[in-house]
Amino acid sequence: MSRKNKAVEIPRFGGPLPVRVYKIGGPALEDPALLAPLAAELRREQAHVVLVHGGGRQIERMLAALGLESSFVGGRRVTSPEAMAVVEMVLAGGTNKQLAGGLSAHGTPAVGLSGRDAGLIRAALVPGLGRVGVPASVHPDPILALWSAGLVPVVAPVSQGPDGAAVNVNADEAALAVAQALFAQSLVYLSDVDGVRVDGLTVSTLSEGEIAARTADGTIAGGMAMKVATALAASRAGIAEVVIAGKARLLGTFAGTRIVAAATAEVRA
Repeated sequence: MSRKNKAVEIPRFGGPLPVRVYKIGGPALEDPALLAPLAAELRREQAHVVLVHGGGRQIERMLAALGLESSFVGGRRVTSPEAMAVVEMVLAGGTNKQLAGGLSAHGTPAVGLSGRDAGLIRAALVPGLGRVGVPASVHPDPILALWSAGLVPVVAPVSQGPDGAAVNVNADEAALAVAQALFAQSLVYLSDVDGVRVDGLTVSTLSEGEIAARTADGTIAGGMAMKVATALAASRAGIAEVVIAGKARLLGTFAGTRIVAAATAEVRA
């Protein structure tokens, strides 16, 4: 499926506009002072925008308060049915509504929903991890309906499993799946770091070759390795602008690290 010159046309706006997807996590979710600059950035975009958010720290705190154990395999949270109920309560409940409500309060009218609503994100289960999945398909009608009403969709990554029940999907992967389904021109990962650090510096651009080398030598590791891998997959899929950024982007001091796949770099050259 070609992405060339693709835009989403919504009658209310009188013509096609580009699509920009933001994945929100870390300080952007936890610091109320960042809601105003986030809302302002969304308003500046001459585009249809959609937010997909995480909430791992909030989940961790609630699981601990309830005495439920939490462990990770390959960057994914092992999720029992009991833990899944907590994940959905935190992500599709309080976190989702606080973000949507905060944006609305700062002049960017937003509506919260989850990947389960109208089957927005349907997920396949990952064997051995309980109620954990990866996006299998995206059905964006709920997002298009909100755009047509002039609203910003705020999506919790809790998704619909093969049996119709809730599935815990990594928010970075959910954002990528939504971006691909909407032929997004831009995908911005906003988290607790201002970009990718290499040799003590936060770099403005990171190529596919540099990513391979720095992952192999351990410079890019842990949660950042999974984030960079997902961002690289987005660039390989043809999304023109893929950025890993943080608080500094919202404050206007550093836009973030742009991830560039080899094929993308060749096209630009």
